[in-house]
Amino acid sequence: MISNRIFRISTFITFYSLTHLATDAACAFLLLGVLELQDHIILSLILYNAAAFALQAPFGFIIDRALNPKLAAIVGLVFVTVSFLFWNNIFTALILAGTGNALFHVGAGSLVLSLKNKKATFSGIFVAPGGIGLALGTFFAVSGAGLNFIFFPLVLIILAAILCFIKTPGLNRTNEGKRIPDNRFLIIFLIMIPIAIRSLLGLSAEFPWKDNQLLYVSLISAIALGKAFGGILSDRFGLINVGVGGLLFSMPLLAFFSSIPIFGILGVFFFNFTMTVTLIAIWSVMPKYKGLSFGLTTLAIFIGALPVIIGKDLWAKNDWTVFVLIFSAAIILFAAIRLMKYEI
Repeated sequence: MISNRIFRISTFITFYSLTHLATDAACAFLLLGVLELQDHIILSLILYNAAAFALQAPFGFIIDRALNPKLAAIVGLVFVTVSFLFWNNIFTALILAGTGNALFHVGAGSLVLSLKNKKATFSGIFVAPGGIGLALGTFFAVSGAGLNFIFFPLVLIILAAILCFIKTPGLNRTNEGKRIPDNRFLIIFLIMIPIAIRSLLGLSAEFPWKDNQLLYVSLISAIALGKAFGGILSDRFGLINVGVGGLLFSMPLLAFFSSIPIFGILGVFFFNFTMTVTLIAIWSVMPKYKGLSFGLTTLAIFIGALPVIIGKDLWAKNDWTVFVLIFSAAIILFAAIRLMKYEI
C-alpha cells in the first residue's frame, strides 16, 4: 500500500512538473517566436505578465471557493493551446496565453499544496521546472531551430489529456483548522516584499559570462535546483534557516562576485531557496486558501518585475544596491516568519 502511494505521488508530481515546464516553454515560444511584438513590446509584456501573474490571485480565490483546481489547470492548458490560433492578433493571443498560464499554475499549485505531507518538497519540485521551460521556449524561438508551429499546442493537448487521468494522491485537511493570526495581512504583506525583491533582482541581474552555452545551462540549472532544494531543505531544517540562510549566503556572491561564473551560479542557487519558503510561509497563515496563497506569490513577482519590464531597473544593477536589497529581504523574511510563529 505504501509503495502504491509512493507511485501515485511520483506520477502526480512528475506529470504536473513536466506540464509546468511545457506550459512556460510554450508561452515563451509564443511571445518570442510566433507573435510580432516589436511595435508594442512594453505594452505586450505588461499585458501578458499581468494576465499570467497578477490574475493568479483572484483565480486562486475562486478555486479555493468554488472551482475545481484540476479543471482550472486543464482549462488553462486549453487556453494556451488556443492562443496559438490567434498568431495574427497579438493582444487576443497574449490575453489567452496569460490567462491560461495563470489558470494552470494556480490550479496545479493548489493541488500540490493539497498533498498530505512534505508540502515544501513537492512545491519546490513543482515550481522548479518553470525557469527551464522559459529557457527552452526562448531557445527554440530565437535559435532558428525550425520547430514546427504546432509542436507546443500538440504537446499541451496531450498533457492535458493525460492530466485528466492523474489522480491527486490524498488531500490534506489537517491544517485548515489552525488558528489564523490576527495580523495575517501584515505577515502576508511582509512576505511579499522579499518575493518582489527576488523577482526584481532575478530579472535585472547581469552575468557577463552567460553567453557561454555551458555556463548558461549551469545558470538555468542552478535556478531550478535552488527552488527544488529550497523546498526539500525547508521540510528538514525549517523556513527561517533555509529562506533567510539562502539569502544571506547569496548576498555577497550576487552583489560583488557575480562576474565570476562559479560564484554567480552558487549565488543564484542559494537566492532561489526563497521561492518555496515564501509560498509555504504565506500558506501557513491562510491554510484554507491554497490557491490564493499561490496567487499572492505570483502577484508579488509581477510587482517586482514591473521596473524591469518598463526599463526602469538601472538602479537595481548597482553592487551595493543589490547587497542592501538582499539584506533587507533577509531581515523582512526573518521578521515575518518569526511573527508568524509567535502568532500561531
